[in-house]
Amino acid sequence: MSKEELDELKAKKEELEAELNRIQHELDSNIDEVRADVSEKLKPSEIIKNYPIPVVGLSVFVGFLAGHTPKRKGSSRSGSHSSGDGFAALLISELKKIATRKAVSAATDYFDNFIESRKGDLLNHMEETPEQES
Repeated sequence: MSKEELDELKAKKEELEAELNRIQHELDSNIDEVRADVSEKLKPSEIIKNYPIPVVGLSVFVGFLAGHTPKRKGSSRSGSHSSGDGFAALLISELKKIATRKAVSAATDYFDNFIESRKGDLLNHMEETPEQES
């Protein structure tokens, strides 16, 4: 191979390496954008903002399930369960209550913020609209 051909191949190699680096950089930036977008959309606050009614329904459903305890027939409670089972049941019951309170609190906070933002939007709209004299 002549020197010109080697120089041409070397230039082509450098050009291809530069192209590969550019493509790699674009892929990295696209992946970062997608990752940021997905993490933003999966934030609980964003899910609540985008789907308030289903979230409230789910919260009510979870609260119902958490508060619902099946009734047992007979005297299975006295004597057949060890004290460890009683403690586990008490712990689960308390965890259910806490989860229900958190769900209700999150829903009410969302609605409070929603109402406040709507109230602010309404006030801003009223200030921007010129008053008409009768």
